[in-house]
Amino acid sequence: MRKIAAFLRRLTGLLCLPAALFFPPPASADSPLTLEEVVALAVKNHPVLLSSEQDITIAKQRVREARFISMPQLALSGTFSRVNLEYPMILGPELGDRYLDPEVSRNFYTMRAYALQPLYTGGRNKNTLRLAKTAHNQAKINYDTVKNDAAYNAKKAFYTLLYEKELLAESLRHRAQAGELGGRIRKDPWEIVEYRLLLAGLDRRAEEAGRETETARAELVGLLNREPSSELEIAGEFSARPAVCEIKESLVTAMETRPELKNEIYKAQMDDIAVNMALIRRYPNIYLGASYDVLGYRVDSLNDNSIRANNWAASVAIHFPLSYDIWTQVLQRRAQQRQGDLKRVELQDKIRFEVSDAHRDLEFWTLETVKRAETLAAAEKEFAGAARVSPVSMSALRALGALGELRRSRLESVYRQLLARIRLERARGRDFEE
Repeated sequence: MRKIAAFLRRLTGLLCLPAALFFPPPASADSPLTLEEVVALAVKNHPVLLSSEQDITIAKQRVREARFISMPQLALSGTFSRVNLEYPMILGPELGDRYLDPEVSRNFYTMRAYALQPLYTGGRNKNTLRLAKTAHNQAKINYDTVKNDAAYNAKKAFYTLLYEKELLAESLRHRAQAGELGGRIRKDPWEIVEYRLLLAGLDRRAEEAGRETETARAELVGLLNREPSSELEIAGEFSARPAVCEIKESLVTAMETRPELKNEIYKAQMDDIAVNMALIRRYPNIYLGASYDVLGYRVDSLNDNSIRANNWAASVAIHFPLSYDIWTQVLQRRAQQRQGDLKRVELQDKIRFEVSDAHRDLEFWTLETVKRAETLAAAEKEFAGAARVSPVSMSALRALGALGELRRSRLESVYRQLLARIRLERARGRDFEE
């Protein structure tokens, strides 16, 4: 009994513990989103990307349908006919393709089993399967293309919002610093007027920065496919992210991984298949067919061999196509194939230009970011030294204004460097490894 009582006391103590120890609360929906989370959400909620997923499913099922073409075509049918004939007639294909003689003047029942196997189609079935597989691969490449675009737009919107938030913080900081310095200058009427005009300009700049921040936030909310009134916060370090890579390496990577180029390669394969399909129209088609019919004048007679009729047939058919437009179709497909080759070469040149331009842009802004940071650091040091030894005047406020422009210029260089990085990642078709 003592052991049972002790166990119950321990159980009661556990039940009295806070529920959070056993079931931790879920992460808040309003918690700031990182760059990786923003990209993942943008890709997950992109409507065009979701539609591309369905295109992959459709293409996959068409591959399965193309495989069925080479398999025997089977059919099982049954008919009931009530006739009163004065002249022979033939039932249509939906009713069994059956010839009826006028001597048949009563009801009859039939059952038919039918099979048709293509023996030779000149390669049409094989090329149809190849075409379906290529279309399936092309659908997956189109999905990757849309996915890369969605990720790029999400990264750009994320960095834009970070940049606008930094500009807003810098504008508020500049306004507060100018207000603190302005309270220490001598009260000359003209200086007071100039000071008030300066503060008005700083207030206007802060308001514009706030409006631009909300615009950038709304754009990011739209990319994530959320409600326009949703509150969204992001978390990330606004600093330059240099990437060390050679332009030759980027060009090779782009030629291997760019989905647009892979798409053109698959189009070239489809054009080659189209030429083959046009050529095989000259070849005959050979089919093997078999059918078995059971006919009776009563339902129960179908089970009695003595009063029912059994018919069977096996046939081999050869179809020779005779068409006037065979060679015109071949010439058209070959011309389309040549157009595809030229378009692929044009795309390769376009990708090389994009990679080269993005590479130069990244190199420039990476160096420019360092230069502007060094210039700002030197200016900050000189401004602090002057503030220690010289009384505050309007010259100090003007110097503060110039210093504010340097700060904004440094923020702009960081923003341009980040955009150049993601642009090069998009041009390469692959992100840089951290």
